Amino acid sequence: MGRGRKPKPTTLRVLQGNPGKRALNHEEPDFGVGAPPKPSYFDKYASEEWDVLTGILVPARVLTKGEIGVLVVACDAYAQFRHCQKFLKDQGSLSYDASSAQGGRNYKPYPEVAQLNQARRQYLSALSELGLTPSARTKVKRIPESQAGGVKKLLG
Repeated sequence: MGRGRKPKPTTLRVLQGNPGKRALNHEEPDFGVGAPPKPSYFDKYASEEWDVLTGILVPARVLTKGEIGVLVVACDAYAQFRHCQKFLKDQGSLSYDASSAQGGRNYKPYPEVAQLNQARRQYLSALSELGLTPSARTKVKRIPESQAGGVKKLLG
């Protein structure tokens, strides 16, 4: 069960003038602008997607080195999605014949169909967290050029 909206980052609240007038977290960590190092265990698809996502997010100044977790999830989900797509394309169908010994016809979907759908949901969720969907984009702000020391620098 959810607990309401996710909290806004302190930097964003400062940039918006702290409309709720709630106390600001002056000790929020500053991970530094830029892309975290790419994990070495990525396969071809995950590695390509990492390059695409960081190529979009770093110049847009919305990525810090602390977002490695959500980037890994996005790239891993994308790789799983692509592997499932490839498998299903090679099979030429989404289902297989699971006829019984008594002669009854029964078609079942490959397990990769469910995996593909799950990977698609995970990928979309991670993209949303990174501000890469149309609705999520409206909630994301750029990291200010002058932000060298995080929230403390913004607050003076």
